[in-house]
Amino acid sequence: MTIETTSRAVESGPDTATVTSVALPSDRPRSALTAWCVDHRWWVVLISTLVFAGAVALMAGGIRTTPQDQQLVGDSAQAEAVLAGTDLTAKPMESVIATARAGSWTAEQALAVGTQLAAAYRGVEGVARVGDPFPGADGRSVVVPFELAARASEADESLPKAAAVVGPSLAVTERLRGEHPEWQLGQVGSGSVAKAFDDTLGRDFQRAELVSLPITLLVLLVAFGAVLAAGVPLLLGIGSVAVALGLTAAISRGWVSVDPNTQSLVLLIGLAVGVDYALFVLRRTREERAAGASVQDAIVAAGATAGRAVLVSGLTVMVAMAGMLVAGGLFTSLAVGTLLVVGVAVLASATVLPAVLGILGDRIDSLRLPFARRRAARAAGSAVTESVWGRLAGRVVARPVAWAAVATALLAGLAVPALGMRTSLSGIEGLPAELPIVTAYRQLEAAAPTEGVSLLVVVKAPVERAADVRAALAAVGPTAAALEHVSGVAPQARTSSDGTVSVLAVGVGLDSSDRALPGVVDRLRADVVPQVTRALGQSGDVQVHVGGYAAATDLARWMDSRLPWVVGFVLVLTLLVMLVSFGSPALAVATVGLNLLSVGAAYGVTTAVFQGTWAERLLGFTSIGSIASWLPLLMFVVLFGLSMDYHVFVTSRVREARDAGLDPRAAVRLGVARSAGVVTSAAAVMVAVFAIFGTLSVLEMKQLGVGLAVAVLLDATVVRGVLLPATLALLGEHAHRGPSWLPRIHH
Repeated sequence: MTIETTSRAVESGPDTATVTSVALPSDRPRSALTAWCVDHRWWVVLISTLVFAGAVALMAGGIRTTPQDQQLVGDSAQAEAVLAGTDLTAKPMESVIATARAGSWTAEQALAVGTQLAAAYRGVEGVARVGDPFPGADGRSVVVPFELAARASEADESLPKAAAVVGPSLAVTERLRGEHPEWQLGQVGSGSVAKAFDDTLGRDFQRAELVSLPITLLVLLVAFGAVLAAGVPLLLGIGSVAVALGLTAAISRGWVSVDPNTQSLVLLIGLAVGVDYALFVLRRTREERAAGASVQDAIVAAGATAGRAVLVSGLTVMVAMAGMLVAGGLFTSLAVGTLLVVGVAVLASATVLPAVLGILGDRIDSLRLPFARRRAARAAGSAVTESVWGRLAGRVVARPVAWAAVATALLAGLAVPALGMRTSLSGIEGLPAELPIVTAYRQLEAAAPTEGVSLLVVVKAPVERAADVRAALAAVGPTAAALEHVSGVAPQARTSSDGTVSVLAVGVGLDSSDRALPGVVDRLRADVVPQVTRALGQSGDVQVHVGGYAAATDLARWMDSRLPWVVGFVLVLTLLVMLVSFGSPALAVATVGLNLLSVGAAYGVTTAVFQGTWAERLLGFTSIGSIASWLPLLMFVVLFGLSMDYHVFVTSRVREARDAGLDPRAAVRLGVARSAGVVTSAAAVMVAVFAIFGTLSVLEMKQLGVGLAVAVLLDATVVRGVLLPATLALLGEHAHRGPSWLPRIHH
């Protein structure tokens, strides 16, 4: 393969620079798969259309999601399993609270209002029993509790979920709010909170879908300057998401239920990588076409170069996503969804895209926008290395040590706040403060303040030992009450109707996200549980567990404990993939190091933004002083995978230039310059999609969107534009050579 000394302007597209031909027409690389797809293009399109239709049909059956209690882990999960089969699990409760907007109420006035409210909810569909009203502690409120006709736990399938039956009572609350403007009226409970989460997420994701598509199309229009060329990658991304969701739906109904966040993650990742992979191949096709290749030769050459880079990139992304399989638990279904959508996107870019390009031919540039020709005309006669990124790459390779030091210092500085990262599982505080459910919750807290959370000591034993169990639980009451932060212990244990399960409630004067709560759980298990076990004897038919709000602590700890295993798995496999792809141990190690810097900077920015309060008004959220427990692990696998898109594409272009005869530093400059346009466009698509998720209402989704958007922006600019060229320049020939026994995908 040789590099031509002449260059020609890209007249068929809006690329900002003249493209130097990669190879003479006679020795352009070829892909047998791409050639076959082009030759049989109508069959490929027909089959892919049938696959798409089948996926849509599978989606119509819905996706079976994992119930919340089945996501629990450890000792608290065992406690929940013991309670699930008894009558000790209380039915879902709701509370309606009315507060005088002016003045205060006497006890008689409060009870009169409460009696009026209680009568309004009796007989309402979904309401099983209305409790007695009681006045609030603030002297101007009254609370009416009522029980929903819903399942007490997910194991009880004889009744519907609370969120499914709470609607009629919420309608009554809304009606009463209009009839009595003199009251501040709210409703809060397990059913209304679950429904608020579902409704808020549903509205958010619908808005994200509606906004992300036109923004992505706009970015692609700027990148390609033609409507048809911009629409093809977008349709490929949408198709990849649809097929992956259909397959996920089938798996959820026939194999394993999926986490409720799986659908949003599939949309987030699928649209980004689907568009990016099509963008890589399409831009390379236009480049080859502008260099003099026929339509078919250009497509086949793009498949052998950009298509090969997409294959390596997709494989690395899938390796990273597979890290969630190592974590297990609720991450398993997230892994399945993301693996499917990335795999489908890679397959579509390797088969469907060449077929579509073969059908369209030069018509891919139909419906050109006015600015496209003007931009191409301005670029005519200029060298590709004289673009902005080309000139920057030239400066970087001239002084790689200085540039690498500055870029590394910047990323390391951004990563520093991550050292103070705190994680927790948020509840209602993760919803927007202006929602009625949040207002009602604050209103109830002011009127009937609760003393923190409740932990449960759960004991299962044979029925003939019920008296011994009650005595043992009574004996540990003083021990539990003496623990720090414990606000009270129930005077006696509650026992199930069959006499086999007993529960002792322990009140803790802490919020559910308080950092001291895990310590209380630990002391309860270390001091109280052994005392109960000793009193009942070391019998195999006796089980003692700690449940209740301990479940949130156990799940958060489990997530934190899985992160090192996932990180190790992803790092090792990424190293192996890069070794096989490029055959250079030095390049493989450098790749891992660059990606770790990128992820660390993303962690630091996310921590600085969301653990503090300075960005609350800017981004529209209320800080809870912590990051979602699942976010560090998910962000690591997603960012580590997605950053490989740019890394592989840039490095493969550098490798092409080096193999064609340029010296290492000249190859770096040319490779970065050639890939700059597509990397910039691809990054713009990803940042736009992720930033939209940063505008969602639910705090955890906002954290994910902002974290990913900032990370991709840093990765596409500081890392791929400065640090990667500097690293490749410093590695020199070592970036392109390694042991002869190592296989190489990129020759």
